[in-house]
Amino acid sequence: MPEGGRRIGRAMSAALAHGDPDAGLDLEGPSLANARRRQVFRYLCMRPCARVGEIGRALVLSHATVRWHERNLLETGYLEVDGALAFPSGLIDPADAELFHLLTTPARDAVLRACVDDPGVSFQEIGVRVGLTRQSASKIAAELSDAGLVALVEDGRYRRMYPSDALEAKRERNRARIAAFVDRFLRRLADDGLSPELLRRDEATLLVRLGAGPHWVVFDVPLDPYLTGWAPPA
Repeated sequence: MPEGGRRIGRAMSAALAHGDPDAGLDLEGPSLANARRRQVFRYLCMRPCARVGEIGRALVLSHATVRWHERNLLETGYLEVDGALAFPSGLIDPADAELFHLLTTPARDAVLRACVDDPGVSFQEIGVRVGLTRQSASKIAAELSDAGLVALVEDGRYRRMYPSDALEAKRERNRARIAAFVDRFLRRLADDGLSPELLRRDEATLLVRLGAGPHWVVFDVPLDPYLTGWAPPA
């Protein structure tokens, strides 16, 4: 490996080793200097339009705490809303807010994952895998079909689900939006006095070092919501 590449690798390793992602920073004001606020923002990057209850359960925060951090993130421009649906500013097409809302409705993401993992799966099989009655599986399948995410096919006495390419097409179209999102996000962090240093950016993640005074943290921001919105990493 060239010497320059080794230096970058060592610098990133040092940053990851010493930057506590859950630490707060010595900076007043409603910004991502706050560790819990970073957690809420990160979750909404992974699951745009997620409900307050879901975020609270995932992060072990009260509903009131999640709402307070969401309100601060809205006031400072890190989030935007479509109706009552909150998502990171510029990360997704606002026209897709209802789609993400559907995907974060309980069991919808699990049914879609089962369909993608096993194209042609029957409603009965989905019910067993996801823990739903056949009637509930049928209702959710109809919702996913209405959203253009799956196709429903009659096969004798069975009804089967096949995934569409709608989300993949949206994912591809969103790549240009992601580039603009990253640029805007880094500028916003700088405006907050957090001195952002870009460590790495790929198609799925932005890794940035944030500093305030003598303290700093490493923050990883998910950048692939059209995948993680329904198939979050384990």
